[in-house]
Amino acid sequence: MVDRFTHYASGMPWEIIGLIGLICVPVAFFSFLIFAWVKATQQKQVLRYTDPMRAMELTGRVRQLKVRGREEEAVRLVHEELGMEVDKARRWVKSI
Repeated sequence: MVDRFTHYASGMPWEIIGLIGLICVPVAFFSFLIFAWVKATQQKQVLRYTDPMRAMELTGRVRQLKVRGREEEAVRLVHEELGMEVDKARRWVKSI
């Protein structure tokens, strides 16, 4: 004979895992949509100034400069390459 406590305790982890899945899956999906939207918006800002291949190459160079801690150099690069205003270039570099 199984007492109530043993029966309840044995099913509890599966109930918790089910609730976590019920909450985490939609949150992850909406997070993915938001990140995709932000990335598309950032790309669209650069595509106003240049073609897609050049924009991807410039984005890569800016990321490399940011990783190395040379953010001002990245802003200068965007300003010179695209003719983007300095304030817009600084905001775009920070958003990457």
